[in-house]
Amino acid sequence: MRNFIISAVLDMIFILISYFIFKNVINGPTRHKLYEKLMSSFAKFVIYIFIASVLINSIAAYILYKTGYVMYINIINPALVSVLVGFIVSTVPTRGIGDKKDISK
Repeated sequence: MRNFIISAVLDMIFILISYFIFKNVINGPTRHKLYEKLMSSFAKFVIYIFIASVLINSIAAYILYKTGYVMYINIINPALVSVLVGFIVSTVPTRGIGDKKDISK
């Protein structure tokens, strides 16, 4: 149980780090366009996330099997998927349509 808690906390840290990195690297309008493209249909969004997760897990598992570090697969794969989750979270718009940059009223 102790290892699970440690892994979960590290995954949350990876999500936050990747969120802030992607939020600062990709400008706002580009992130908003990515969000609109991903969330245009919830079904497409779920399919994209599923395919991306399967690809990440498959490639990481293959590399871990080839290098002999297969014992760490339950630690490394969730951490890699956490980076994907951080990217997805960073694309969510933080302002609404009616919000203005300059609120001087």
